[in-house]
Amino acid sequence: MVKINNVLILAGTHGNELSGIYIDKLIRDNLYNVQRSSFTSFSKLVNLRAIECATRYLETDLNREFSNEKNHEIANSHEKLLSQNFIAENVQQGDQGNNQLFIDLHNTTSNMGATLILLSNDAFYKKMGAYVKQQMPEANILFEDEKTWEEQAYLCTADKYGVMIEVGAQAHGSLQHNTLILMQKMLSAVLDYVEQSNLNTLGSLKNYDAFYFTEEVAIPIDQDGLRSAMVHPGICGKDFEVVKHGEPLLITLQGEEISRVDTPETYPHFINESAYCKKHIAMALADKRLVVVE
Repeated sequence: MVKINNVLILAGTHGNELSGIYIDKLIRDNLYNVQRSSFTSFSKLVNLRAIECATRYLETDLNREFSNEKNHEIANSHEKLLSQNFIAENVQQGDQGNNQLFIDLHNTTSNMGATLILLSNDAFYKKMGAYVKQQMPEANILFEDEKTWEEQAYLCTADKYGVMIEVGAQAHGSLQHNTLILMQKMLSAVLDYVEQSNLNTLGSLKNYDAFYFTEEVAIPIDQDGLRSAMVHPGICGKDFEVVKHGEPLLITLQGEEISRVDTPETYPHFINESAYCKKHIAMALADKRLVVVE
């Protein structure tokens, strides 16, 4: 099993997602302990200018700037340069004996509760999901492993190991006690998992249900460039709840329901996430599968 030597807790990747930013404050004010015996932990605010401006980003989404693909929209944006500087300062190039885990903290306007997003399906992450699920039965474990690690564009994939914690529903630019506590609880569970994994004291872990990302659902656009449909009211606020064959996901302005016909059931999440409105994304979909912990 992997031994993690350093944990870097990242906040402010999106400058208007405040739970992580205030977790960082709690850490710096010695009001929240993230240290464990088998590794060192540090916290870092990532996009300081976006935080100061209380906006998601200045020019391009920093959390999409960590793949090898070029961003053709703004080649030398503030966030692209920031990603390059982040890698130079924080990624331990070629250091095979010193494994580092990035934990990137996010808020969503969607009603996703506390969601642990895992970008690989290997044993280290499967066991992390099992441990977190046992400590937090209310947690959602979401695998987004449809791409290879090298193809992922998220900040937490800049080094060899990384995860995201996504907590909602919380309006961007706001701070809520319940989401702050949920984020703190999930972060503590991840840190405890790394500690127990390092010390080889995990004990038995149970198989568990997790969600596996399949696709995004686009909102139809009419000839005027405006939306001709929206999320169906029957699923608003029901992230990770099953939608069965024939049940609607969208509804047009004329009242026509739009449903899926190609799968027996699906599990919407990031429903009506406000940050995705610019790209006219209504939601993401996932399959639900049993994760067998070896």
